[in-house]
Amino acid sequence: MDSFYLFDVRFDDLSHKEWEGQVLEWLRGKTPRVIVTPNPEFLLEARDNPVFRDLLNRADLSLPDGVGIRFACAALADHRLRSRHPGVDVLLLLAEICAREKKRLVLVGGRDGSEKKTVDRLRNFFPALEVTCVNPGKVRGDATTVEDDAEVVDRIRVLSPDVLVVGLGQGDGKRQGKQERFIRELLPLLPGIRIAIGVGGAFDMIGGVLPRAPERLRRMGLEWLWRLWIQPARARRILRACFVFPAVVVWDTLKSGHFLRACRAVLPEVVKQFQEK
Repeated sequence: MDSFYLFDVRFDDLSHKEWEGQVLEWLRGKTPRVIVTPNPEFLLEARDNPVFRDLLNRADLSLPDGVGIRFACAALADHRLRSRHPGVDVLLLLAEICAREKKRLVLVGGRDGSEKKTVDRLRNFFPALEVTCVNPGKVRGDATTVEDDAEVVDRIRVLSPDVLVVGLGQGDGKRQGKQERFIRELLPLLPGIRIAIGVGGAFDMIGGVLPRAPERLRRMGLEWLWRLWIQPARARRILRACFVFPAVVVWDTLKSGHFLRACRAVLPEVVKQFQEK
């Protein structure tokens, strides 16, 4: 597997075809697998939080999410990223595969009924899909939530999921990792799960609670601009991802004396991103 590290966090660079093949292999196996999708906010947290960094690195697969990762890996890891994997696309592909393979998909999380709307949309997209949802209510950000809430565990256990998709968001905007901790605590209690993954706010987009960015903006890596337009309350998080994170990357290249080399590596990636079709 083609991997690289940013701020001591591992990323696995798989094409969409390779990622699909890996999912099929794990679904047909007997070992529970955890997938994470780190983005720039994750990396800023991981720099100062070794517990969270270890949580990410323990995952069986780490898929890059966010155009900032593409530029940062060219600048700091001298790696050219082949594919990004936004949470919405990841969930849609998992649903498609589950429908083909006759596997049960369970969604956990959501807000304002987004999880139920997502279930309805997925059933419309993939009529053969067996999918349902569990809303656990407000989940705290500490590490004892799952063990304390036996009812939630029992509700998920009764549904007997093959794939568990968790959409608890990304903490309170200051601390990341709520859904990743939730998954790690839950897996030992539900050994029948084959794949578990956190997808942040993907339920809102698929369920139609929030409109997804136009395809052209997504291809150009400007989803953040769309989110700022429709959710100005996210301004702080967008500022961290789109301004603080690049500033940290630039500072690291200056400290290492590789600033000019990083610029030469990143510029073609910027052009390529804006030319993608």
